[in-house]
Amino acid sequence: MPTVRQIAEQAGVSISTVSLVLNNKPGVSDEMRRVVIDARDALQQQEMRRTTSEMARVDVGRTDTSFPMSIVVLHPPVLESSHVFREVLRGIQTAAQAYNLQLRLVSNAPNATEHHVSHLYFTDPSLRPDGVIVFGAQRHEPLLNMLFEQGIPGVVLGRKPDNYDISGIGRDEERHAYEATRYLTKLGHRAIAFIGGEQVYDYWHTRMGGYTQALHDASINISSDWIQPGDCEVATRRVLKSVPEVTALIYVNDACAAEGLPVLAAAGKRIPEDASVISFDDTHIAQSYDPPITSISYRRFEEGEWAIKMLIDQIQYPYLKRVQAIFDADFIVRKSCAPPPARD
Repeated sequence: MPTVRQIAEQAGVSISTVSLVLNNKPGVSDEMRRVVIDARDALQQQEMRRTTSEMARVDVGRTDTSFPMSIVVLHPPVLESSHVFREVLRGIQTAAQAYNLQLRLVSNAPNATEHHVSHLYFTDPSLRPDGVIVFGAQRHEPLLNMLFEQGIPGVVLGRKPDNYDISGIGRDEERHAYEATRYLTKLGHRAIAFIGGEQVYDYWHTRMGGYTQALHDASINISSDWIQPGDCEVATRRVLKSVPEVTALIYVNDACAAEGLPVLAAAGKRIPEDASVISFDDTHIAQSYDPPITSISYRRFEEGEWAIKMLIDQIQYPYLKRVQAIFDADFIVRKSCAPPPARD
């Protein structure tokens, strides 16, 4: 991990500026924050390349080393955000190049037949990969059981696979959602909606858990009408129509916000004067909206890198039965939140 001084020298800024950015403190512009983060990422990549250049030459226990190791990356058939997937995949590719790995991207279709390639990789010995990364796994994922049964090293990316005996890179989603909701309650909001998301995914439940706990701690009674999963455009319309007392909305991710925000605008709801908004992912959608949206920023590139590193460790050291890594996130405060409008 690069030091604060190294990052400051790389970015051409002061040590105090780097400290403010890394600790998510106010007083630094979004542009300067990005300069510091880019400098940190560049140094981390250099450090990883130095480390993995040696690892790439290590025999990881394969009997046939004439071909590079093959890693399958399973991803959902439908991606809500290409930006999120692109950042994760960029991290995976960067680490894979350092380890001289062969990547295979495969759609993880939930209702796929036994002849679908996602199944053939685990049932046909000639196609069997050396390891598997599962991105966007659902709460109940049959392929994870198949990995375990076949003895194929695997890493679940983006969630904690508590129900499966497999390694994973997760996030402290519940705490992040708690902090976001708590931020709104401290501004004075007493009616906060939670919009969008599919309940088959673990992140919906963990973010919902943080949201409900924060409201409970603020002694706010939650109306079931405030919680609107599913299609984000429809959910936003439903909230505006059935629960006009809502003064703040938390969108389950930026892709969802992109569908819901035009509904607010069409209804004459100004942000943040009439409605405060927070989302998750901190993609270009949140950053470029007018006004920019307060968002939870995840380290997607690093998550992709670490997925490869954890997988290589499992292949090299078979006695590593299961490894869990929990990534922190940054709460980026922007101009989309304000105290609720005064009631007549």
